[in-house]
Amino acid sequence: MHNTAFRFLCLAFAMLLTACTQFHYDLGEPLSESQIPNSAARIGLGEVLDKLGPPLRMSATHSGFVLAWEHWKIDENSLGFSLGVAGVDALSIDFGSSRTRGEFLLMGFDHQHQLTDSAFTRWDNHAGGGKSIQPFASLVSVVDVDDLLNQMPQHRWGAASLRELLLTLNLANQPDMGQSGIEQRGTPKAVGQRSLEMD
Repeated sequence: MHNTAFRFLCLAFAMLLTACTQFHYDLGEPLSESQIPNSAARIGLGEVLDKLGPPLRMSATHSGFVLAWEHWKIDENSLGFSLGVAGVDALSIDFGSSRTRGEFLLMGFDHQHQLTDSAFTRWDNHAGGGKSIQPFASLVSVVDVDDLLNQMPQHRWGAASLRELLLTLNLANQPDMGQSGIEQRGTPKAVGQRSLEMD
């Protein structure tokens, strides 16, 4: 009898479950502190590129230039319930959460293409989420990581000359290949270099 009741509860729970999604994104190549060359050794740009491959972001500086490599692992999970099987089509309950993990390596070079300094960061953070009870259609997403899923910058470099005039005039301030510093993925577009492109 106990086994039958358990099966019934599992079936009832499964009928209420309307959506369960998991998305996992892996952007860039994994990095580690052991890959960071010693800046005191005055290593050249060629040796750094041989070891790390092409950078994903770059920017000119007053003393030379900086290159950056990044790796992101993003998980997005959501779970939704609806009372549709009980005859209530206009009620849904949703839960969602996201997590980001990754590494960011920034290296500075002088005008002679010699490594002058470097910085390495690793993180593992809760990136947001939420819960909702929606009395009508389930229209609101409780977790959204779209701002972290842009293509890697090097996939856009070739199209730089084909952008709209406002963007083309701002090329020197681009956060992945300009002359005004590097912007980390996920930074709101209303701040930093890209604020010059807003209407």
